Amino acid sequence: MTDKEQITRHEREIGELRGKLDALATKEFVRTVVNEQTRELTQELNKKFDSIEQSLKDISDRQQRFKGIGQAISFGLPFLVSALALVAVLLK
Repeated sequence: MTDKEQITRHEREIGELRGKLDALATKEFVRTVVNEQTRELTQELNKKFDSIEQSLKDISDRQQRFKGIGQAISFGLPFLVSALALVAVLLK
């Protein structure tokens, strides 16, 4: 093998190695960007889920209050009607 052929072979190998290094650098860059974007999206989704969770808790609290009011009315209304009937009888 002549010196010129050997130099050409080495240049080709160096070119192949550069290509592989560029590909590895690109893969690492893409991995880094994807990880950052995933982290940002996860944070945004967590904020939205927290907001939804708070809204559901508020709705549940209101529902419990209305349920309590309904129970108070359903138990208190017969007593009120009986008391009014008794007062009406006594005032006659």
